[in-house]
Amino acid sequence: MDSNTAAGEVESLRKRLLEFGLLNGHGTGCSGFSYSTDVLFDLFVSRTVNIALHTDAEVDNRISYYLAHPKLEAEVIPLDRIDRWHMDPSTGNLAHDSGRFFSITGLRVRHRSTSDEITWDQPIIDQPEVGILGILAAKFCGVLHFCLQAKEEPGNINLIQLAPTVQATYSNYTQAHGGALPPCIEHFLNPPKDRILFSKLQPEDGGRFLYKLNKNMVISVEESKLPVLPDEFIWLTLRQVAGLIRRDNLINSCARSVLACLL
Repeated sequence: MDSNTAAGEVESLRKRLLEFGLLNGHGTGCSGFSYSTDVLFDLFVSRTVNIALHTDAEVDNRISYYLAHPKLEAEVIPLDRIDRWHMDPSTGNLAHDSGRFFSITGLRVRHRSTSDEITWDQPIIDQPEVGILGILAAKFCGVLHFCLQAKEEPGNINLIQLAPTVQATYSNYTQAHGGALPPCIEHFLNPPKDRILFSKLQPEDGGRFLYKLNKNMVISVEESKLPVLPDEFIWLTLRQVAGLIRRDNLINSCARSVLACLL
């Protein structure tokens, strides 16, 4: 379907919703929702129509290719062999030589209820910095799409899972590791207010992380200003994302955390 035909179908849908009173014509405010009417309409279209930059078959082929071509190899090794990590003699924590990233510390937990008290000890990840979990959004053929990346992480099942456009700790995007900046990070560091669809601090899993926060963000970008992205990035509609999220071990927990504000 060419872009003019697709845009015409989207506009026809808007007119039908206005006709039946399911959409107001003001473009602002919608009782019970924090999104404007225009954004809610864009999310509705993205979630329901079959118009997309890539067909479902093309998306399946891309994902099959990602999963079949991992570049990482992971091997379990003893803690005392991890390069640039050490056990701090004063605290017993596992920490990085730079003092950045995170440390593994110990907790003693006491849980009290009206009838009982339980205590236990556990290790926990202490990462006292705010990360960014950000997804770029853009319209193609009049339909809102969202950019995910096929991200390789050594602890992933299948090594590769679909992640947010940017999934980075503060140490990562300030280059404490000495590596390159994450692609697209500039869109999330100081975005214009009119480009912010969603931006909220959200806690990490409290069973594994100590007081850890991430900023979950969805930032829109004009089609004329789209960044040139590597092949491991793919633009998907919410309908396509909703289908993929039903597949085991495909969309990672960070992406699910951000997508929860949209689906």
